[in-house]
Amino acid sequence: MTQYEHSLIAMKRLLDAVHENHWAQWIATDIEQWRAAEDTSHHLSAYGGMGSFNDVIICRGNQHSVTEITEAWANTLFEWLKSVCYFLANHPNDSFTPETLANRVGRHDSSLAAFVGGDRAPASMRGYATEPVKLQGWRCLQCGQSEVTNRDIEYLMAQDLIPDMVFSACGSQSLDKLVDKVLASDVTGADETRKMLAAAAVASDILLITRDAWNWKCPHCDSDDTAVYRWVLRLDNECRFEPSTDNLPLRR
Repeated sequence: MTQYEHSLIAMKRLLDAVHENHWAQWIATDIEQWRAAEDTSHHLSAYGGMGSFNDVIICRGNQHSVTEITEAWANTLFEWLKSVCYFLANHPNDSFTPETLANRVGRHDSSLAAFVGGDRAPASMRGYATEPVKLQGWRCLQCGQSEVTNRDIEYLMAQDLIPDMVFSACGSQSLDKLVDKVLASDVTGADETRKMLAAAAVASDILLITRDAWNWKCPHCDSDDTAVYRWVLRLDNECRFEPSTDNLPLRR
């Protein structure tokens, strides 16, 4: 079995599991066309503009069968698996090592395919797995109050761990097993990492909250000057989060 066919089988397994029925059937057709005629055109036609495969987000808000914990992992797995499927559809008879996949597959490649010249997008736009992973939450630009949710922590963990897991499983043709492990929250070391990140947030004066809705007004100073904010993890003597360089400046 080629890596391309195997990646499609894993993708269908994921979409079936979360009850994304339309695109699961689309992928089933991709598999049929590959087995019958080694044709990848139907799969490649899924990557376009509005209403395309690129618009799918796996989440509870879209009525997918995921929990608060598995949502971040399932959606991140979907994004990287989608990128691998797209890459392999352009090289369907070739076999790649995990290292080669990590150097050639960009997270945003399938989305860029919708644009003329997207295949020539610079590396800075392609979202390689070597990008620093950021914690995203919100911050009051007036007083500096910072908050993240448990969901934000889960996304940070998933974005950090999933790419290498996908590339490794693709190389060993065990992507279907990876889908099962991720959806079962069976990720080695996840509990310890979760606790470490939560402690790092507290040490960095970032509140870990349970509210999942956007907070339009700062609960500390009542300002409505709030913004999405990102931090990077620094592993020095003490694990701490520091603001990334792509944030709006504080007003104070």
